[in-house]
Order: sequence, then structure tokens, then C-alpha cells
Amino acid sequence: MSLILGIIGIAYSLYFAATHPATSFHGYLDKPSIVLLGIMPPSVMLLSHGLRDFAVGFSILAQALFRVQGRTEKEVIEVLTKSSALVRSEGIGSLMKVRNQVRHPLLRDGLSLIVNDFTLEEIRHNIQNKINAQQMRMSLANNLFDNLARLAPGIGLIGTVMGLISMMANLKNPESIGSGMAMAMITTFYGLILGNIIYAPCAEKIQLEAEKSLQIDLMVLEGVLSLKGKKSSIHMRDIMSTYTQRKQSPGSAAPASNPQLKR
Repeated sequence: MSLILGIIGIAYSLYFAATHPATSFHGYLDKPSIVLLGIMPPSVMLLSHGLRDFAVGFSILAQALFRVQGRTEKEVIEVLTKSSALVRSEGIGSLMKVRNQVRHPLLRDGLSLIVNDFTLEEIRHNIQNKINAQQMRMSLANNLFDNLARLAPGIGLIGTVMGLISMMANLKNPESIGSGMAMAMITTFYGLILGNIIYAPCAEKIQLEAEKSLQIDLMVLEGVLSLKGKKSSIHMRDIMSTYTQRKQSPGSAAPASNPQLKR
């Protein structure tokens, strides 16, 4: 389905740009150029990506734009520290009171695994798989917008060539040259705007969000494993401080326990 939609989108945008020239030059607004740059880049990506990939990509972009990671990190630290004290004083069953109030999905799942008496290795394996799956989705979204950023300027050049062809075909009619010139110039402008000011920053935002998300998820993993081992709240705070210090250190690398490196 996505392949068919991609071919239809490419054909339609080329057809519209070739058969609907503007009657005169209208500055920065040119309808054929808008159609060409608005439809063709996503259509080209549909040749290699599915509709589900687009849905996941835009969903993750929306999360990256509006989620406040600092607030999430603070909540995770508070829940893990509180849970550690409860486990030491009241036992594993006390986590039932905390689990339903947790908003972070991975932490909530981790607490459920502890309550349901999964082993340490089962908990580690389960959480690592979820972290890997989330990182794969974010990598896919980053790849999608990165490729759109690369495509847009090239498709703008396609519009430029089409505009020049239109100009050459109407050299004997000076009144028609303006429409071809508009398309030749504005499609390149649109392509550069889309690629460098819209798509590229979106890809960068998702990549940065993936790094922050991974740091928090690894902190959740370590915290949940410590809860399963009934470590003290002092030990838990020490783990949390280690992750926050690593995040604040410039140029710090991902921790050795990165689940993507452990299969």
C-alpha cells in the first residue's frame, strides 16, 4: 500500500507542477512549488518506509517536542528512592501502593515485575528488551526525518529544472516566462527551507531525545534491579546521583551497561 501511495504521490506532484504554471510571479508564494515540495518528499520516503513508520515518526517527534525530560527524571528518582525505603521497611508487597501512581511506563512495568516475583535475570532481560525496542523506534524516526532533510533540497532542484524547461518552452511569449522563473527559483528556496530549517532540526531533536530517554531508562533498570535486591535507600540515592552526574558531565559516554550492547 505504501509503495502504491508513494508512486501516486510522486506522479501527481510532478504532473501538477508541470500542468499548473502560475499565471504571473507572486513573490514567495507559488502553488506548483508548494505542491511539489509538500507531496514529493514524503512520497519518495513511502517507497522505502511504511505508513506505520510515518505514524511512529510523527508520534515520537510530538513526544520529543512536548515532553519535559527533567520532570520525568525527577519523578523516577523520587519513586525509586521512596520505593527503596518501603521495600526495606514493609517488604516487596508495599510496591503495590506505589506502582499505580507511577506515570513512567518502563518504571511501572519494572515495579510490576518485582511484585510478580520475577527473577533478577528475568527482570533485566525484560527491561532491556523494552529499552532496545524504544531506541529502535526513535532511531527509525530519526532516520525518517534525516532522509527527508536530505531529499528536500534535491527535489527543489528538480523543480528548478522543470521551471527552466517551462521558461525555455515559452521564450517567444514573454508574458509566460514569469511563471517558469517563479518555479525555478522558489522550488530551490522551498527545498532549502524544508530541509535545513524543518526536517533537519526535527531529526536532531529526536536524536537528542533518544539519548536523554536512554539515560533515564538505564537509570530505571539499575533502580529496579536494586529494588529487587532490597538495597538501602542510601544505595539507591548513590546510584541516582551517579547517573545525574554522568549526564551533567560534558562529553560523557553512555554507561557500560547500555542494553543495546548486551544481547
